[in-house]
Parts: sequence; C-alpha cells; structure tokens
Amino acid sequence: MTQIRFRNFLEIATPIIFIYIIFSLGWKTFLFFNAEIIIGIVLSISILHIFILFDHNSKRDYKSMISLSFFVLIVFLIFSFGKIFLYNKGKITDDIKISLLISLILYILIRVTYFMRIVYVKIHNPAFIFIISFVFLSLLGSFLLMLPSSTVKKISFIDALFTSTSAVCVTGLVVLDTAKDFTYLGKVIILILVELGGLGILTITSFFSYFFRDGFSFKEAIFVSNFLNIKTTSNVLSLAVKVVMFTLTVESIGTLFIYLSIKDKNTSDNPLFFSIFHSISAFCNSGFSTLSQGLYSQSVRFNYLFQLIIAFLLILGGIGFNILFNFFTYIWLTIKKYFYRIFKDEYFHYPAHVVTLNTQIVVITTFFLLSFGTIFYYISEYHSSLSEHYSFYGKWIASFFSSATSRTAGFHVINMNSLAPVTILFTILLMWIGASPASTGGGIKTSTFALALMNIISLSRGKNRLEIQRKEISSESIRLAFSIIMLSLIVIYMSILIIIFLDPKKDLLSISFEVFSAFSTAGLSLGITSSLSNGSKLVLICLMLLGRIGVFNVMIGFLKRNKISSHYYYRYPKGDILIN
Repeated sequence: MTQIRFRNFLEIATPIIFIYIIFSLGWKTFLFFNAEIIIGIVLSISILHIFILFDHNSKRDYKSMISLSFFVLIVFLIFSFGKIFLYNKGKITDDIKISLLISLILYILIRVTYFMRIVYVKIHNPAFIFIISFVFLSLLGSFLLMLPSSTVKKISFIDALFTSTSAVCVTGLVVLDTAKDFTYLGKVIILILVELGGLGILTITSFFSYFFRDGFSFKEAIFVSNFLNIKTTSNVLSLAVKVVMFTLTVESIGTLFIYLSIKDKNTSDNPLFFSIFHSISAFCNSGFSTLSQGLYSQSVRFNYLFQLIIAFLLILGGIGFNILFNFFTYIWLTIKKYFYRIFKDEYFHYPAHVVTLNTQIVVITTFFLLSFGTIFYYISEYHSSLSEHYSFYGKWIASFFSSATSRTAGFHVINMNSLAPVTILFTILLMWIGASPASTGGGIKTSTFALALMNIISLSRGKNRLEIQRKEISSESIRLAFSIIMLSLIVIYMSILIIIFLDPKKDLLSISFEVFSAFSTAGLSLGITSSLSNGSKLVLICLMLLGRIGVFNVMIGFLKRNKISSHYYYRYPKGDILIN
C-alpha cells in the first residue's frame, strides 16, 4: 500500500511539474522560479522514484520508465551539486537552474512516451493516432507561443495557432515576423515544434521507448511502421532510433557548415543560434528563418556557400529516410567490395537488389525535377528576379536553390513579388509534386507523380499493366497514386473557392499559390498570408494539417474499421464503364 501511494503521489506531481515549467518559462516575474525550489522539486521526484523502484508489484514497463527518468534526474542532480560545491563554492548560478529545468522537461517527455504507449494499447487505429498527434502538438504549440515571454507583444490565438501549425507541419507560411514578433524563447519553441513536426511525435516516443527495458510491443511497431512508411514491423524500433540519430547528426554537421559560412558576414547577433535554427529548419523543410525577409535578406542574399548548404540540407530532408539508408547501404557494400578485392584478394558477393526499385524511382525523379527546375528558373527569371545576381555562378546557384526549395521548403533567395506568371505556375507545379515519401517534406510525393506519369505512358502504348525495371507495379500502388492525386486536386480546388469567397479582393493567382503552398507544406508565398481574413487563415491551417498528415490518412483514420471487411469473402462479376 505504501508503494502504491508513492506512485499516486508521482502521478499527481507530474501535471503540477508541467504547469510549473510553463509558468517558469512563460512569465519572467514568476515568484517560484528560483534554483532552491527547482532543486527541491528534482530531489523530491528522485526520492519518489527510489521508493517506486523497490515496489515488486509494479509492472515491468512502468518500472523501466521509472528507471530511465530516475537516471536522467540523478545525472542532472549530481552535475548540479558537483558544480555548486566543487566549482562555485556553495553558490547557485543561473546555468544550474537552467540545467535542472531541462531535467524536468526530459522527465515530462519520458512520461509522455509512457502515456503514448498506453494510448497505443487503447486505440487500434494507427492513422487516427497519427492525426491526433499533429493536432495536439499544434494546439499545445499555439498555447506556448501565446505566453508573455514568447512574444514581444500580445498576439491573437488565430495567429499563434497558424504559426504553431505551420511549424508542426513544417510549412513555413507566416502571419507574423519571426525575427521581430517573437522573443528568444518564442523562437526556441518554434524550433522545437519544427523538429517534433519533422520527425513526428511517434518517432520521438519510439526513440525514448528504445531505452525502456521491456522493448517494443507489436502494436507499437505497427503504428511506427505506418508513420515511417515501411511494409515490415521487424527492426522498427532500431529504424526509429536511426532516424532520430541520423537527423541529429546531419543537423549538427549542417550547423557547423552554416556557422563557418556566416561567421565573418555579420549575419546575426548570435551566429551559433542562427546556425542551429537554420540547420534544423532546412533539414526539416520548414522554411522558418530568424531574418525578417528570410533568406532574401541582404545579409545572406548573395552568400552562395550558405545557400548551397541550405539547399543540400533541404534535399537530404526531402528525399526520405528509407532512400537515404538504402543509398548508404549501397555505398557501404561498394566500399566493402573493393576492400575485399584489394586487401584480401577475395570477391565479395553483393546481395541481390541492394538498391530498391523505390530508391531508383525517387532518386531519378528528384534528380530530373532539380535539373529541369534549375534550368527553367535560370531561363525564365534571367532578366527579372535573377538580374540582381550579377555573377554567372550566382545566377545558377540561385536557380538551383529555387528549384530545391520550391518542392520542399519555404526559403527563397529571389524576389517572389517580381516572378513572371509562367514562373509562378511552374512553382505551383513543383510545390504540388513536393518531396519524397517518408521524408520531412509534403506534396503528393515524387513517387506518386512518377507512377502516375509512367502509367499514362504505359496505357498509351497499349499495355494493360505497368512494368518498371523488369518488375510489375501492383495495381494497389497505381490506384493509390491516382487517388492521392484526385483527392489533392479536390481539396485544393474547394479551398481556393472558400478563400475567394472569404477574401474576394485578393488576386486569384496569389490565392491559388497560397493554397498550393499550404497543402504541399512548401511555405512559399506571394505576400498575402498576413493580410488574409481569420476565416481564410483557418482554411490554410486545415490545409497544412491535411498536407502533412495526408488526406488519404485522414480518410483512413475516420472511415476504416478494424474488423475484417466482408468484401474479402466474395467477388462480383466485372463490369466495364465507357471512358473516352
């Protein structure tokens, strides 16, 4: 009974700690935000953990969560006490207060992970879990952005929700000036939302679950495999950890390169934070920037090395984790092959089909779109928006950057208001196609576009099936591709109609551009976002969520039943419909 009461105390204390963190971060004048109180809270929670760990009646998964959270808390406590008594001679400094606050935030994240595992057991619909995670994160983010310490001046709920949704859905459309309207804390909150939205809360919780001693349940594996867009449930947990670790590694390398490219340019008052922010924003394809004019700002507009770094981060984030891991496997096996041949005088046999058909389609389509897009921007904007880039290589780099960012992120290095109509229409096409499956980008996806195009060519040649690289593409994949295309066009068309009705004075082309950008989570704009009515902003919010989650996933989440459908047990005679 004693141990049960300790567990109950912890269950009550957790939401109180969460509220304490919110008040501590949100209000600078919060009286109870001092080091002594934080040390007392962390110490008390740690002691409760010790008592619970000695309870033999607790379930294994609960004790593994308690062990992990206790380890995190005790490490930060040892660090804090060590610094207080060994280095500061008994004095408590602000960095100790911040480190202990971070330990409480990590504790809350671990508790959220455990809560999500309980939700997995209760709810049997992976798509519904996926939807709820993004909606919840958007609402939580809007609340955090409305805290007094997050903004320079008070903002409305609709603007906070729009900014939060744009960050969570890694879009980049903004109704406020990120540089001027948000404080340092507000920018950090936006950055965290971008990271959580890019990776997905299911991937993050899976990463923490990796450190639970009881491992992963089969149901959790199904949910995460749905999010990561893989067919098998084997090694899902390790794949989720690989995704998180790979993301953090690439973002760290990107931060270093960005810092080296701007350190002598007077780009920002805090070059390190600028580098971290833009590295995460670029890899997650969000398009958020700490500069008022984005990357079109004078300080980085002609920094071509910086633009190339951002462009490659965009491409890496938008090509898909499965593609990257498959490509790295191919490179590793190639190195291994030559190593065996040179040093061991042996022939190393490749496994069959190392590079998958999916990888080949995505890489070829991405390469074609990047190449064709670069040439198109160079030709169409040579005498217009590219005229301010005087050098030959400057024009090509700006064209390449525009081709890369149009499909995935909201960055721009050319004047969007001076684009030719043909360039605007071409940009809409690139935004609609978007990034690749299982990536941080949006759109209908490159593989969907490629399958639909190749199926049209196959039908034109009189074939009744689609064959690529001596493999027949399943009819389910083709039907899904055309369903996604049709659903996207229907949603986009309806959204344009609604916004025209709500904002009749706005230009049709600008509205269409805005809608395609929101649905494809591209983030580019012709400058009308902030001047739209609240109703139109709500439409764009819904579009961003639909674009990030996927219209088809939303329909599955609300319409699909868990029971085996009766249509598996019968088939009707085929009927032909005249199509001309």
